[in-house]
Amino acid sequence: MMSNNYLLLIAFFFVGGFAAILHFGGLWLTIRYLPRTVRPRLFFWSGCLLRYAVTLLVFLCVMKQGGAPLASAFLGFYLLRTAALSKYCSAEKSIIRNSRRTPWK
Repeated sequence: MMSNNYLLLIAFFFVGGFAAILHFGGLWLTIRYLPRTVRPRLFFWSGCLLRYAVTLLVFLCVMKQGGAPLASAFLGFYLLRTAALSKYCSAEKSIIRNSRRTPWK
């Protein structure tokens, strides 16, 4: 019986990861196709509202299951977000290391 609880928490962890893929994948698609659209403001705001609506709907469905599944789903969402940021949005270390000027002066 206890192993079923752990399996459910792992399943909700992957649900949170799936919500992160939908959310940040939609953000990537929005940014990618934004310059090509005829009405960029409408495209941006409709994409933003759709992403947040889907993400909040997923977490609302998870929240009905209780606190532990919600925490597990948030952890999956957060870890996938952190992994994506570290892979795709990191600054080049050579630029930071080779900077000759002192910051904050």
